[in-house]
Amino acid sequence: MNDSLSFAQLEFEAGRFRLAIQFAQYAVAQSPDDTDALTLLGMASLCACEVNEGIDALERAALLRPLPRAVQIELAIAYGSAGSRTLSKDLLMSIATSGKVSSSELLRIAAGLEAIDQPRLAMEACRQAGILNPERPEVHFQMGYYAEQCGHPAEICESLIRHAIGLDPRNVHFRIGLASLLIRLSRQDDAITVLASVIPDRLDDVHCQCCLKRIANLFFDADDVPRARLCASRLKKLSRRDSVPQQNHSV
Repeated sequence: MNDSLSFAQLEFEAGRFRLAIQFAQYAVAQSPDDTDALTLLGMASLCACEVNEGIDALERAALLRPLPRAVQIELAIAYGSAGSRTLSKDLLMSIATSGKVSSSELLRIAAGLEAIDQPRLAMEACRQAGILNPERPEVHFQMGYYAEQCGHPAEICESLIRHAIGLDPRNVHFRIGLASLLIRLSRQDDAITVLASVIPDRLDDVHCQCCLKRIANLFFDADDVPRARLCASRLKKLSRRDSVPQQNHSV
């Protein structure tokens, strides 16, 4: 592995995707047929929301050597993001039915299918993940979400999400998901009960600004001013961070 590729890998693992792209581009310039460099360039580009650039790099890598299955899934999802929904669906379903996928990969496939408005296929992929790993809480949480998308009764969706929480009681994301469902059902008191055990303890794990607005309003309406203010403070911090212009790095 050349130095540029090593640096690209380190930056990618640290979540500094723009720097990872720059180093990977150097590596590709030095060795145009380096599939590792092309794959890393593609994945970093996708993580930086440069979808077309990511697709191009991964397609070039695929022409030289079969992509790892996890990378194939990300490429298939990227096609959907770029507007090629039929191609995305066909590739995701081909991988899902290959008989070689893990439960984690099936959950990722499910997310990709839901992103292209295929919630029933997403639910089936999730169900297959549950067959492989029935005690994995994410399976039941995602099943509950997709069940709602498919129009299944609210009590089924709620039961699935509550089962996920039973398997991972401290997961704030599961609890926010259930609270959001309960709010839509006009069950604000139940929603507050669901959140009370993790807010504010797990508030720093919440990065979704829409979620923070929703639960801040929920606590304000319930006259729980301390929790509401903590949610609003977290929201302000995230908004301020996202509004700071990204500096250009030279390497």
